[in-house]
Amino acid sequence: MFQYLLLLETEEEKEFFKSIYKKYRDRMFYTAVGILKNESDAEDIVHEVFLVLVDHLDKIMGREPYEVWSYINTTVRRRAYNLCKRKNIQEDSGLEEWQQGEIFEKGLDKELEKEELKEAMAGLLKNLKSSYKEVLILQYYHEVPVQEIAEELGTTPDNVRHISMRAKRKLQDILEERGLWNEKG
Repeated sequence: MFQYLLLLETEEEKEFFKSIYKKYRDRMFYTAVGILKNESDAEDIVHEVFLVLVDHLDKIMGREPYEVWSYINTTVRRRAYNLCKRKNIQEDSGLEEWQQGEIFEKGLDKELEKEELKEAMAGLLKNLKSSYKEVLILQYYHEVPVQEIAEELGTTPDNVRHISMRAKRKLQDILEERGLWNEKG
């Protein structure tokens, strides 16, 4: 934290930064880990976001706590998704160590079903063109809102919805070809 404080000028800025660091650092990390599935990359993202916050502290000082968290959360999510995009991360079916505890809490059968479904969907997504695949992964795997996807892709929310609709139609066609879907759904 001290490295960031050295970059700030006033005591007011330093106190505000200390408070957001203490309050949000863990939440930022867990948000990034949830997206990246890698603790080292998540730490890097959190560090990057704190550097961004130092430069843009004036945008959030004096704001309501929910507005501060919204700004921070959006910044963390965007940076994490950008890193995913740069590394071309594909979701794998292997389980990270930190996920093992969740399995025993939720029940092994449910988690295995969920992983099998993810694997099957990943196989189906390989049949889609990259723009379709990208939108569906962001929308359904990472649960990114349409507005954020649009900003990330440099397009409009309406266009994202159209891409998503066409991608789902294409998936339906693939399932129909394989005899796994009928008109009744």
